[in-house]
Amino acid sequence: MRLTVQEHHLWLITVDTPTGQQQGSLELHLSNDGCKGRLFNDSGELAIENASVRDEGLSWEVRLAQPIAMTIACHARVNGDTMKGVATVAAFGDINFTGTLVTKGHADL
Repeated sequence: MRLTVQEHHLWLITVDTPTGQQQGSLELHLSNDGCKGRLFNDSGELAIENASVRDEGLSWEVRLAQPIAMTIACHARVNGDTMKGVATVAAFGDINFTGTLVTKGHADL
């Protein structure tokens, strides 16, 4: 699926961490100016930074303050209503994640 601009996407995300699977949601706003969004998980709300969209690929970063301050670089491919990706965490290496599209519509930016 080619990602198009002026859309809002909400994804349910499952991350395979070293301590087991963790759930969260990823909210993305795609526009002509790029990609903005937020990640919601047990740590709370994290802003998506340095995001980019290319065809069916996405990349972004999130910064954690707790339990250890770190930046996590994420890269994902979208195929229909599914997302598969890798989060690179300096202390742990690459961690796989998957996502399922919950909603998609026009962005209100």
